[in-house]
Amino acid sequence: MIAALYEDGDILVLDKPPGLASQPGEGVRISLVEAVERDYGFRPFLVHRLDKETSGCIVVAKSSPAAARWARLVESRELGKTYRALVSGESPGGSGSFSDRVPTRSGEKAASTAWRRLASFGGPAGTVLSYLELVLATGRMHQIRIHLAAHGLPVLGDERHGDFDLNKRLRREAGLRRLCLHARSLTLPGGELVVAPMPPHFAGLMSLCPGAPDPELP
Repeated sequence: MIAALYEDGDILVLDKPPGLASQPGEGVRISLVEAVERDYGFRPFLVHRLDKETSGCIVVAKSSPAAARWARLVESRELGKTYRALVSGESPGGSGSFSDRVPTRSGEKAASTAWRRLASFGGPAGTVLSYLELVLATGRMHQIRIHLAAHGLPVLGDERHGDFDLNKRLRREAGLRRLCLHARSLTLPGGELVVAPMPPHFAGLMSLCPGAPDPELP
């Protein structure tokens, strides 16, 4: 059963596991939509989406009007979202932002990703890793993954934009088979904070790194 992190009369905030597609599609055996119907007894309306391999907080609505209201909150950034990522390389300084344009189906568009370094430490296979917190000012597809890869900080386990040779080494030497990108928290209108616990593949990899912090650090 997919864990619920928050519920009211309009929405559920769920802790989406990695590997689960947000919506039905070709080649998708079961999606989040179908899993919610199975686990909670109603057909949900998606408010926003996460990549299949991204874990963490996702909002679904219980009705079409509620979905429209919450989608507007997401679009206006009144719903605050933070992400966490494990990346290869040491970030340049303690915080910053990336504003490179990213490709979309209708051409390149402006995108902005703010980041904060939580820690840097030595990792498996002789790597240096950074543990980052990220906030999107825009919501382009794969935006975080594209921006980080473009600046020499590929997300571990990213098989589309990442360091493919490093991913193979980490799969072989550390058992990593998942994308290390997690939708960590949502700040709801009114200020309530909803937090998704870090998934096991983050904790498992960080446990192999003597200098790594607790993945749940605030």
